[in-house]
Amino acid sequence: MENQEGKRVLPDAKRRGPRIALIVIIVIIAALAAGYLSLCAMAGSGKLLPNTRVLGVSVGSMSQEQAVQTVTQELDTRLAELSVEFTSGGKSYTVPGSSFTVDAASAVQAAADAQSGSFLVRGGQYLSALLGGANTDAPVVLSQTPDAVNQAAADCGDPEAQTTWEQTEDALIFHKGRTGRSLDTAALQTALEEQAAQLLAGETPAAPVEAQITNAPPAEPDLQAIYDQLYVEPADAYLDAETKEIVPSVTGVSFDIDAARTALEQTAEGEQCTVPLTFTQPDLTTEQLSEKLFADVLGTSTTTCAGPSTRWYNIDLAASRVNGTILLPGEEFSYNALAGPYTVAGGYKKAGAYIGGKNIDTTAGGICQLSSTLYWTTLKANLEIVERNKHKYNSGYMPVVGTDATVYSDSLDYRFKNNTEYPIKIECYQDSSHRLHVTIYGTDTTGIHGEPYSVTLSTVAYQNIYKPDANKVPVGGDPVRDPEYARYNGITVEVYQKLVDADGNTVDTIFLHKDTYSPSNPVYYYNPADAARLGINTSTGLRTETPVVTPSPSPSPSTDPSASPSHSPSASPSPSASPSPSESASPSPSESAAPSPSTTPENGPGMEPVESSPTPAPSASSSQSPAPVESNEAAASQPPQSQSPAPSETGGSSASQPPAA
Repeated sequence: MENQEGKRVLPDAKRRGPRIALIVIIVIIAALAAGYLSLCAMAGSGKLLPNTRVLGVSVGSMSQEQAVQTVTQELDTRLAELSVEFTSGGKSYTVPGSSFTVDAASAVQAAADAQSGSFLVRGGQYLSALLGGANTDAPVVLSQTPDAVNQAAADCGDPEAQTTWEQTEDALIFHKGRTGRSLDTAALQTALEEQAAQLLAGETPAAPVEAQITNAPPAEPDLQAIYDQLYVEPADAYLDAETKEIVPSVTGVSFDIDAARTALEQTAEGEQCTVPLTFTQPDLTTEQLSEKLFADVLGTSTTTCAGPSTRWYNIDLAASRVNGTILLPGEEFSYNALAGPYTVAGGYKKAGAYIGGKNIDTTAGGICQLSSTLYWTTLKANLEIVERNKHKYNSGYMPVVGTDATVYSDSLDYRFKNNTEYPIKIECYQDSSHRLHVTIYGTDTTGIHGEPYSVTLSTVAYQNIYKPDANKVPVGGDPVRDPEYARYNGITVEVYQKLVDADGNTVDTIFLHKDTYSPSNPVYYYNPADAARLGINTSTGLRTETPVVTPSPSPSPSTDPSASPSHSPSASPSPSASPSPSESASPSPSESAAPSPSTTPENGPGMEPVESSPTPAPSASSSQSPAPVESNEAAASQPPQSQSPAPSETGGSSASQPPAA
């Protein structure tokens, strides 16, 4: 039985042996194939093959860009240490390596082209490169005739055998040589280039270069070298970005090489011929740029600045930093970059800002009036607006509601771009009457200017808010207004840009943005015991009944004794269902007669804007000036007013308009 079992096992083992061998062979072949395909993939990675050299410089496994940089640096170093000597008429001359140039980019491209091929062929190229690699030569050339060659030609040739030339104001004059002894400069330069290439590759030249002296008719001068020497590219005049001064234009100079060659062929030996120079005027000469530069007023605006003096000071400081700014075509203006930082260290003083409807002294109060006036002016100049952010409250100093622009530390900026073909310049200043003037000068090539206007969609009347405080008001006393809270209505507007041509025709009307400005409610304090007498709803803080006694003046020096229930919220104007696109929601859109500032104050730089979009993080300061107590108190007796009050004659704050930043 055991023998029989052994006989059964032996045939099975014999059959399995060849199978295993076949499997092993297949595995080996698959591994080799996978390896080869990997080599093919590596060869097609976009990098040069290993052991690749260009003029002896190793660039293997580099990208073409890296290879060009490496070859250029290495060859520049080699050329600086290189010199090629030649003899002529028994004298030795030396050409420095700096006279030669090598086109590294073309040489690297040639090396890359030599490695191109189908996917499967690249694997073989990769293996070949691993075993030895390849060296690619690059042509070494003389960009112009070296001084040593010219000197040898003068030393060894007859003076009359050389053709010479000179440049006059408007022509080239060639003096054709005569038959005689002359140096074969073309053959000499070719020999010098070949020897320089050998030296760069690390080879030892077989023999020194020797110039050939021939007795022959005068050789044609190197017309291309002459052309390159006197050629001048025309260039337009422009305003230098650093110095802001005009760089003069350049007139182009050239000549016709073929015409010069023909003229020389037709000129007898010893005679001269004239080849006229060609002058090309630039598209924009110095005179033309001088005439056009800042020649036109692209836009101008004026707003009236409210006090106090610290607010005027801040506006002056910001204006001085922006004044004179020049933007080249395509350059961008940043208000924060020029007027900031909005800190005490930055030179600013404290003036009022409205935060949550409350007047708080903050650093740099007032600077938003300049950014807003700039925005209005750039709309008129039809420049490209890059960034503009609205205030929480309507800034009453802008003639068109919705043309304000708030700035805040580094998070909210006012930016625009010079999208014209010429430089523009900004002029801004505050005059002795505290009127802020902004003008943008440039070159008007289109005749089109902007006329921004807004359409009022709705308004929300403010409401008098009453807060109990027995410490501030005795029993039976009249409500006392908190001077830190302003009163003004809310408003929602759509702002449009009407584009008008030089003849006054409207060519386009563009919707810019929709802005909603919040109302600000004045705050009055009363004694809790007088709530019923005054008709105050203690849960809402509003008056719901007609008070029994008309409030008398509060102890504050300028409280209006007539604060009465005439401030009922029912006085809110009803929104227009379909507003017509009137030129402005403001009753006084004049450039020179801006409304009294501060009907609705703004968020300022460095203070956290309340419910403003976008909302910056808290930082340093604000840009509002404080409202005089007299103004706020006097406002308490007035009915809800529109968002664009009539202009103030003096430019100060009116009774119902606390100053805004």
